[in-house]
Amino acid sequence: MERETLERLEPSVIWSLFEEIIRIPRCSGGEERIRAWVLRWAERNGVQAKADQGGNVLLSAPAAPGCEDYPTLVLQAHLDMVCAAEPGLSFDFARDPIPVQIEGQAVTARGTTLGADNGIGIAFALAALADRGLHHGPLEALFTVNEENGFTGAFALRPDFFTGSCLINLDSEDLGQITIGSAGGEFTDYLLPVNLQESRGEQGLELAVEGLQGGHSGMQIHLPRMNAIKTVADGLRSLEAEIGLRVCRFDGGAAPNAIPAAARCTFLVPAGDAAEASRLLEHWRERTLRAGRDREPGLRIEIRQSADRQGWSEGESARLLGLLEEIPQGPLAFSREVEGLVETSNNLGVVRSKAKEVEVLANCRSSVRESLDELSRRLRSIGERHDARVRQHDRYPAWTANPASPFNLLVKEEYEAVLHRPVELKAYHAGLECGVFKGIAPELEIASLGPTLKNVHAAGELVEIPSVGIVWEVLRRVIEGLKRLR
Repeated sequence: MERETLERLEPSVIWSLFEEIIRIPRCSGGEERIRAWVLRWAERNGVQAKADQGGNVLLSAPAAPGCEDYPTLVLQAHLDMVCAAEPGLSFDFARDPIPVQIEGQAVTARGTTLGADNGIGIAFALAALADRGLHHGPLEALFTVNEENGFTGAFALRPDFFTGSCLINLDSEDLGQITIGSAGGEFTDYLLPVNLQESRGEQGLELAVEGLQGGHSGMQIHLPRMNAIKTVADGLRSLEAEIGLRVCRFDGGAAPNAIPAAARCTFLVPAGDAAEASRLLEHWRERTLRAGRDREPGLRIEIRQSADRQGWSEGESARLLGLLEEIPQGPLAFSREVEGLVETSNNLGVVRSKAKEVEVLANCRSSVRESLDELSRRLRSIGERHDARVRQHDRYPAWTANPASPFNLLVKEEYEAVLHRPVELKAYHAGLECGVFKGIAPELEIASLGPTLKNVHAAGELVEIPSVGIVWEVLRRVIEGLKRLR
């Protein structure tokens, strides 16, 4: 099937930019080519540009004639994307173009993430800078790096890199909602040393869990979705209770802030117990399928023989499985003030087997600092209990909601004028860079908005086409409406 073109979609100024953006490799930590493209775009369009030592980029456009006294507005998006593909799909994000397609009223990708998070935000910001018909004050477009893997670009910003007093973050995912607050969070890395030992006449087996919905560990953490890493570990623990096993490899998940949609483990069992091991696993498989299919209709569990003939020791294997079992998954507390809002959560996001160690990555969040501190200590204690080296890093602060902000009320008024219905001001459990920006510039007024995205951080990510035009109209109205805040 040929790659679809987005040229015919409206507004064409957004979709043409987005189509260029999704052709450029930009996995987290590998933003060199998209950064270079943005700088070339600025040069072609006569827009002032600069980059900092952290890899962030700022584009600046002077005020249109007669608008010089408007507040300076920053339009902000991140350059990187979560790169995830369906298991078994041969796809190289550093080389292969994203297989974009139009399905009804949505743009999606066949078997991979689309990169609308946050490529569509980049497109909005660039389109605003290039729009000669806009009556705008001074505009800045701030593009950060490595947002999906710890906000390292945002943390590297110097206070004088941008000058705006108002900021629109273009990284929200629900039409008709304005985000005005978000959770803080922290990443926890566990490293367990392992040593491969030759088979002692054992039989190799593989357990694979695939087809789960996955998703964003902030936006979808409250949903009854299964975690593929947890599910594989549960199967192995059920077997370990009856038959000794030695893990060969355990791999799953795409990013610490994405709910794992697939995981697999190869392991060794005594040759004389291989048939019993397969029987026990098959019983576990049937129970798990019955329990999980209502919430995970695509759930697939495969049990097959493996050619692996080297495994870790029984003790090393038990430590990993114990660690994976004990790391909490999902909501841990809900807000007392906002019905249905997750207050504190943890996501077990990645397991990677390497030559001498296995790496486990998790992402915890909370809108309450004391709760985040307590969960951080708990996660460290879990790792130390299983003899893992623990590194906790890239903590990002919560962004406290201010619904009475004149800027937020302006954004709400303009949004409602476009939609012709009420618009919500909401706080989310997802982490946004806005908390970091507030730490850099405490007086900065911030609102976050965006078109409707679904399956973010997972294969099949999509953006709803009609929502893009609506958000573009809202953004243009807000930019021109800033004259009321002079």
